[in-house]
Amino acid sequence: MIRILYKKKANIYQTQLIDFIQGRTIEIYEMWVSKDRNFVKKNFKWVFMRHYNKRDDFEVSNESTLIQLEITHFIQWVPKLNGPYLYRFPRVKTMQFEDYAEGIISKKEGDMLHYLEKFNGYIEYLFYFNDFSFFDDLQERLESDGVSFKNMFIRDLFVYELFRVNLGTKNYAGLERLSRFLHAPPLFDVCHDPYFFPTAADVSYVMKRIPPEALFEFFQLLVKECFKLGIIIPRILIWDGQFIRSNCNNNKDKDKDRYNDPDAEYCRHNGTKKGVGYDPGILYAYCYNRWFPIYFQMFPGNRNDTRAYKETLSAFFEISEEKWMISIADSGAYSLKNMDYTRNKGLVPVIRARKNIKNQPVKELKEKFYFNTDFIPKEWSADFFLKIYSFRPMIEEGNSFNNTYYNGSRMNTRGIDAAIKQRATIYILILLKALTAYKVGRPDLIMTPSAFDASKYFGVQFARVRLAEESGYKNKFSNKQ
Repeated sequence: MIRILYKKKANIYQTQLIDFIQGRTIEIYEMWVSKDRNFVKKNFKWVFMRHYNKRDDFEVSNESTLIQLEITHFIQWVPKLNGPYLYRFPRVKTMQFEDYAEGIISKKEGDMLHYLEKFNGYIEYLFYFNDFSFFDDLQERLESDGVSFKNMFIRDLFVYELFRVNLGTKNYAGLERLSRFLHAPPLFDVCHDPYFFPTAADVSYVMKRIPPEALFEFFQLLVKECFKLGIIIPRILIWDGQFIRSNCNNNKDKDKDRYNDPDAEYCRHNGTKKGVGYDPGILYAYCYNRWFPIYFQMFPGNRNDTRAYKETLSAFFEISEEKWMISIADSGAYSLKNMDYTRNKGLVPVIRARKNIKNQPVKELKEKFYFNTDFIPKEWSADFFLKIYSFRPMIEEGNSFNNTYYNGSRMNTRGIDAAIKQRATIYILILLKALTAYKVGRPDLIMTPSAFDASKYFGVQFARVRLAEESGYKNKFSNKQ
C-alpha cells in the first residue's frame, strides 16, 4: 500500500499486488516534506505534480499526465534473465593498436605490450589515455571563487597523488622522500609544469582545497565510461563495508568528550575492536571475471549496517541510469524493510539472514547459510540461489587491494571529507588502470593492480644504459662532441 498524503487536497491510496500476497508493506509519503515530495516525483510518474517553472505557450504539452499501470509494474523485481544467462557476461573486447593507441604511443611500445613477456605498461599511460581536463576546469571554477592554489596546477598535484597511492606510501611525506633519489621529477612528461615535484606541504595544501564532491564526481565519470565501453555491465550489485582508520587517538579528549577527529566514531565489528575511523557503504558491480567499485557513501565507524545498506542504495539509485537485477549482501544488511525496499526497486535481494530470526520464513539452505524464502523467486532452485550468493566474496577480494596494495587502511589526515577523498582516489586509480588496459588492447590487465607500475623514463631503462656504458659499450654518437 502506497499512501501519499496532502494537507489541502485529497490523499492518494494506491494498492499494490504484494498487499494481497503478503499484506504488510505500507509506504507513507507526506507531500509537504521536501524529501518525500522529491521521492514521489522521481519514482511515481503516475502522480500529478504541479510544475512551477514558466514555459512559453508553444512549449505546453497536451499529453496527459496520467498513465495506465500494468501488473508488471508490481512484479518487476523478477529478473528478465534466468539460469546461467543471469551470471554470464560477455568478455571485454580486445582493442587494436589503431583504435586508441595510434598517435599516443609508438608502434614499438604497442608491440612490447603484446609480445614482451611480463611487460605491463608504464604509469604514464594512465594519463596519456585518459582525459584529465576535468581538473583544469575545476581549478578555473575554484579560483574564480577566490580559492588560491599558490600557482600550482590541481591536475599536476593530483597526478602525483595518484602516483603516491600507487606506490603505497602511508603519507604525503613518502613522496617527498622519494625525490631525494631522483634527478628529475618522475612524471614530467604528463604534467603542465614538467619541473614540478610537490612537497608534503604542497600536497596537503592543495588536497585540502579540493572539494570531496569533485573527486567523487570524477570517479563517477570514470564509472560511466566503463559502462559505455562494456568494461562494467549493469546487472549484479554487491554491497559491503570496509573500515578506514582515522589518523587520530582512540581515546576521547577529556575536556571535549570527543575524538581528535570529530567526524569519526569508534568501530566494533563482530566483536572486534577496530578503532576510531570511518566505514563506507560500498557498491561493486559483478561481471563474472571482473568486478569494480561503482559507488560508495561514507559513514562514521559506528554506523549501523542495516541503515547504511538502505542509505547507500537509495543515494545510488538517485544517480544511476542503469537497470540492475540483483543486490547481494551479507547478514549485516538484512532486515525485512531492506528486503522489501530492494525488491520494490526492481532487484532480487540475495541477502543472507540471521539464524535467530523466528517470525519469518528463514531457512538454512546450506550449513550456516540462512535466507528468507519469501524473497527467492519461484523459478530459482536453492542451488541456483546459492550460486548467485557465492559471488559476494568478490567485493572482499576487491576491497583487499585497498589495504594490501594501496595501503589505504589508515588515513594520513582527519575528517569525513578527507576520508571521501582518500577512498575516491583509490577507486579512481583502479578504474584508470581498467580503462587504460582496455585502450591498449590488454584486457588481461584490467583486474591487475600491479599493471602500469613502471616508469617510461626512470628506473631500469636508465640503469641499463648506464651499465652498458660502464661495460665499455659506445653507441654511434659517443665520439661526437
